[in-house]
Amino acid sequence: MSNVRLWASEWDRTFVLAGRRIDPADRRIKTADAHSEIEPRVMAVLIALARRQGETVRRQDLIDLVWRGAPGADPSLSNAISLLRSALGDTDAENRLIQTIPKQGYRLTVPVERSALPDGKKLSPASTTGGDVADDASGGIFGARVMRRTVLAGAAFAVATLSVFLLLDRTELSNTSVGIENISEFEPRSIAVLPFVNMSSDIANDYFSDGMAEEILNALAQVDSLKVASRTDSFRFRGENASIEEISKRLKVANILEGSVRQEDNQLRVTVQLISASDGRHLWSSTYDRKAGDIFAIQQDIALNIANALVDELSDAERERVTSLPTKNLEAYDYFLIGNYQLRQWTIDDNRRALVSFKAAVELDPKFAEAHLGMGRAYYYAGTHYGWMTPAEAMPKVKASLVHGISSTNPVTRAAALSIYGDVLTWNDQDWRGALAAFQRAYEISGTPALGYALTNSIVGNHDAAIGILQKSIDSGDTDNGTRNNLAWAYFNARRYEDALREAEAVLLSDGTFADGYRVLGRAQLLLGEADAAINSFSKAVQLLEGAPLARSDLAVAYARTGRVTEARVILKEILNTDEYVPAPLIAQIYANLGESDAAFKWLEKGIDEGARGVIFLKINPLYDPQRNDPRFSGLLTRLNLAPNIRSPRN
Repeated sequence: MSNVRLWASEWDRTFVLAGRRIDPADRRIKTADAHSEIEPRVMAVLIALARRQGETVRRQDLIDLVWRGAPGADPSLSNAISLLRSALGDTDAENRLIQTIPKQGYRLTVPVERSALPDGKKLSPASTTGGDVADDASGGIFGARVMRRTVLAGAAFAVATLSVFLLLDRTELSNTSVGIENISEFEPRSIAVLPFVNMSSDIANDYFSDGMAEEILNALAQVDSLKVASRTDSFRFRGENASIEEISKRLKVANILEGSVRQEDNQLRVTVQLISASDGRHLWSSTYDRKAGDIFAIQQDIALNIANALVDELSDAERERVTSLPTKNLEAYDYFLIGNYQLRQWTIDDNRRALVSFKAAVELDPKFAEAHLGMGRAYYYAGTHYGWMTPAEAMPKVKASLVHGISSTNPVTRAAALSIYGDVLTWNDQDWRGALAAFQRAYEISGTPALGYALTNSIVGNHDAAIGILQKSIDSGDTDNGTRNNLAWAYFNARRYEDALREAEAVLLSDGTFADGYRVLGRAQLLLGEADAAINSFSKAVQLLEGAPLARSDLAVAYARTGRVTEARVILKEILNTDEYVPAPLIAQIYANLGESDAAFKWLEKGIDEGARGVIFLKINPLYDPQRNDPRFSGLLTRLNLAPNIRSPRN
């Protein structure tokens, strides 16, 4: 039951918040000497919060009300909150006007000064086609009455005003950021490209603003002397009200590029600025008002100006790489950007949609290497993470798609293709030496080791190499909890359980809902003799993963190893009788820890036969120690090509 109610008539009522006059009909937030114009969905969020001033409005309710049925709603809500805070001057992190309630939603903390709102009117929720919040009498909150006011000139003014507020918000927050590092000591030619803000009236254009920022990031990464933060790290700050200084310290970069994009029909406005994090100086900035067809020229110009601002002199080869185009076909490029955006929604349906988009791009331009690479990624996830294709179906398609990327002249594309190829050789082919060589070559090209490089080193027993790769990523500014959690697993696989415990606890301190963190924490606790703590950790993983066999198998192992055999067998029976696919190693590890070796080996053999993912950890998984001295165990390792010593290339 939603706790949000919103009426179209509220768009005709002004009210006051924190000394600012809010005019919903004009979509403006005004002070005595200035005003800012915000897009309709952002205003709708503010009205919803104002109606329940002092109460927590659930995040999902806001999403359902304002973005119902539209893709990318979750990050768009975060962005809307950030824009509102900027427009309201909400810069005090300790005393927010719009307070974030962790894992719940948001609360407007200041009084709303206006006449009482009407009660009893019925809300018509947002349509699933256009994302509009409709009202039978008025034609809709985002309907013709409001949208007719948005002429192109007004739209351009709104972009400029909101961009200024967004950027001011970040610089004003600099005094509240944490003093961890001295920014002046960072590499002066280091940069993070933040996700560009989508200022278009249609949130479906998120793919376009994201794609533009990512393409500029990739272009800058081709300058040898520049240190460019990864997309994963930079885009994590979407919707966060973090200052430039804080972002700099967390990513260990000296410079930040941020911008906004607005696309209306065939008109495009892009505003960008390069900021020195140490003192807030604008090293370079520009605004582009062009036709949408000029997107390539805009991206080239931005990347070249940024590179020239940070590097004394670009070589001819670097200049050519920075300004090279992935394709000359605008329609193919658009499909490519859409495919990338869909792929990162991390759902089965979006994975299928991404494949359709990448295929369309490739059909329009068969030489479009980046689109081929995207298609390879989509096939890889389809045959591994999502399972709607079998590995036997997916992997040949992955390899065929990667050929274009591996032979690309673009080093970013080539390194990415080699990393995915390394994953295929690891998970599907068990060609460990080939995988390590592919990962090493990708590392040499990009300067950034792939997580798969660490994982493959762990699988074959090169524990020091695996730990070193992951630690180097973290020391270089990788703030992703996934990387630190992989470090915890690397320590666990190396039987350094205290270190694994420390890293897992750090992950969970940062994000208490990180389910895989509880899995590795529980395993470390179990093998340190902390049985009750381990069972508690595994139980939390079961809860967060909604009873997935992956988590329940760990819990059953803990029960088996602590003498609670009946409870272990109950879980085993439930897993065996489920209709969903359960990888054989999850069943094998329960039997192994119940002391039933014949059954354990039967399921391990089945796992190898069916190419189950977990079976490749057999050599290093301490949970199989009861079977390690059985002659059948070495036979399984032989089948998996896990020879005693597979050394890693230099790293």
